[in-house]
Amino acid sequence: MKMLWWLAVLLLAVPRPAAATCPAASPGPTGAVDLAVGAEMRTFVVRVPSGYDRRTPAPVVFVFHPGGNAEYMLTRVNVPKAWPEAIGVYPRGLARSPESDLRPIWQTRRGELNDRDLAFFDAMMGWLREHHCIDERRVFSMGFSNGAMLTSLLSCERSKDIAGFAMVAGAATCSPATAKPAIIFHGLSDPTVQYERGVAMAQEWTTRNGCTAPPANGTVACSAATSCSAPVVLCTHAGGHVYEPQFTKNIIDLFKAAGKKP
Repeated sequence: MKMLWWLAVLLLAVPRPAAATCPAASPGPTGAVDLAVGAEMRTFVVRVPSGYDRRTPAPVVFVFHPGGNAEYMLTRVNVPKAWPEAIGVYPRGLARSPESDLRPIWQTRRGELNDRDLAFFDAMMGWLREHHCIDERRVFSMGFSNGAMLTSLLSCERSKDIAGFAMVAGAATCSPATAKPAIIFHGLSDPTVQYERGVAMAQEWTTRNGCTAPPANGTVACSAATSCSAPVVLCTHAGGHVYEPQFTKNIIDLFKAAGKKP
């Protein structure tokens, strides 16, 4: 899907964050990182841009995988390639419980699973602040399927930390806390999370962002809501419950245009 004209205009119109610097230091750890969060050991993968020197604050994109496949998004979304200035963070979920489903899964509601994934997000943010040079005005979250539902939850519970959201084949798990840029992808033929749930999520964001009309739906295209305090985009495709590589460009283009103002 090609970048829309409105997004090109937005990219030019939004001022870039001030070029602050971090104290000179060696780049922090990359690759798989193990982190104790409460009584559990959690793992996430860090990918940094080529030439990253830990002096210039870098945007951060959290990428949450679907339930059951912790490696999927690592093979589908290369954040530093799509956005050469950005750090990609790929968290790994945990099984719901040792006695039941062993597939990695994310919480989708406040209080579920003892809020273990909200605590994980907080711990990762603390680790990034300590080990890398990050631009806290440009931290973003994206996810596919169950990962999109966690991203929806983060829009309610951690909106102060995150500048924009992307949800692919997901559903709203709460009402967004504040107006922020949001982009939603959903397939007309999705048998797992019905298309109507993606449309409903776009409507939630339309309301939160004070738009005068929601994005158009039912036609294979990307459509933006009108007259919003922050953009809301619904990208409809003809497929099912999938993450297509071309989605990444639209998502990163929206994130590039967004950011917390000083």
